[in-house]
Amino acid sequence: MTSTAQEPIERPDYLPEHLGAASEPAPPGELRLRVAPLAFERAARMLKGAGARFVSIFLADTPEPALVGAFALRGELLVLRAPTGDADPVVYGSIGAWWPAARWAEQELVERNGVRPVGACYARRLTAPDADLLDRRVAGLDVFALPYGPVRSGVFEAIQFQIETGGEDVPRIQTRPFFKHRGMERRFAGLGSERAAYVAERVAGIASAAYAIAFCEGVERALGIMPPARAQRWRAVYAELERIACHLDVIAKQAEATALHVGQARFQILKERVMGLRMRLTGSRFGRGMIVPGGVRAEGAMGLGELSRELDGLERDLRRDRHLFLDTASMTDRLIGSGRLHRGLVEDYSAVGPLARGSGSSTDARHERPYGDYRRLGLNVVTRREGDAMARVHVRFGEISESLRLLRQTIDHLRRRDGELSVGLPSDRRSGSAFGWAEAPQGELAIWVEMRAGLVHRVHVASPSLRNWALFDHAFPKDVLTDFAFIEHSFGLTPAGADR
Repeated sequence: MTSTAQEPIERPDYLPEHLGAASEPAPPGELRLRVAPLAFERAARMLKGAGARFVSIFLADTPEPALVGAFALRGELLVLRAPTGDADPVVYGSIGAWWPAARWAEQELVERNGVRPVGACYARRLTAPDADLLDRRVAGLDVFALPYGPVRSGVFEAIQFQIETGGEDVPRIQTRPFFKHRGMERRFAGLGSERAAYVAERVAGIASAAYAIAFCEGVERALGIMPPARAQRWRAVYAELERIACHLDVIAKQAEATALHVGQARFQILKERVMGLRMRLTGSRFGRGMIVPGGVRAEGAMGLGELSRELDGLERDLRRDRHLFLDTASMTDRLIGSGRLHRGLVEDYSAVGPLARGSGSSTDARHERPYGDYRRLGLNVVTRREGDAMARVHVRFGEISESLRLLRQTIDHLRRRDGELSVGLPSDRRSGSAFGWAEAPQGELAIWVEMRAGLVHRVHVASPSLRNWALFDHAFPKDVLTDFAFIEHSFGLTPAGADR
């Protein structure tokens, strides 16, 4: 069994000199700092000044009750812990009041856990919103408010957009997730880690592999084990096939929004071919049931040679359909300039995934904090600078090509080297806590896992959709109502990431 024991980490030079935080032992890739609750806000402000990106804020139980903030900085996941003891309520200085990226996560913490961030003022309820409440801000002749959702034709998840418009221009949109609370984080409590992996796969179904990888990485890091190299390679195969399928789905929806029915059909056919490959490999169209703590359950049930040939054919057809898509003016004219987000705004909101990379930000967990087989695979991070819906489509096309390259490299490694597929979990029913992370098709996903006596005690999910939905309000000032579908599809998000 390969061990990844927690050791004290030397304080990096790039941390602010007067941060006032003490280093703590942590798994590799995490940097844990301990502060007092009343110093939490000051430390977070200094980290932002040092270039940190906000990830999440939540309450933890292990190794002790604490307020925890997670931040990405210089290739580390920095975990700021403020022990709370038996304080009820937990009081600290608000960070959502001045950091847009933290606003929704902090407000959710306030409404679900009763903490009291000093300086926060949340006038409108975020969780369990009232679908009939119209919060109008725009006045003028013929201006009206349109509550679009939470039930919409063709969309199975619940989210509402309050659109204020005079009939064409859209001066304001208000995004309202959280119409469902599925209690997924609490569902993990008391489960064995292997059974809990099945729950992780169902937090957001279209990213089942990414959620399973992030959860299993969290378990493995908390227990101090490392899955075998061959298992990590198979995980990369499942993750990259999932990325291709999700990106093809977004592109097909863009074609559908312009009534480009042939293009829609072509990209849906390509997506279906990828889903079929996943079915043949794992027995599940979503790749479920294969990724478990300690490794993978079995080899893929499809020959590596056949898989390579299928990928070659997919790439050949994709190259043709991509050319047709990008050369169709009626398609590209609707995407160019729509939903533009400037890089500064994207960074203020700590956006992730193709949404961030389409605005020039090169954040990608596979590159920033390589995990699993990505430690051995060289990744080319695909970015564009335009920041509009067209840029996000270009990013997805580029990432599909990069995923195909990574798949060929991983398959070659699988051919050349045999090895174990899993390691056993410790028999001493040990305890621990750690983050696991993965780059889901929607962006960086981080999952905090606490283990007690060999069982899952607590889980916190920092999903890419929850972080990126907050930017949807800002994508419309120069767009019209008929651009709505193009902009929404270009975000490529799912309400399930918020309604966890």
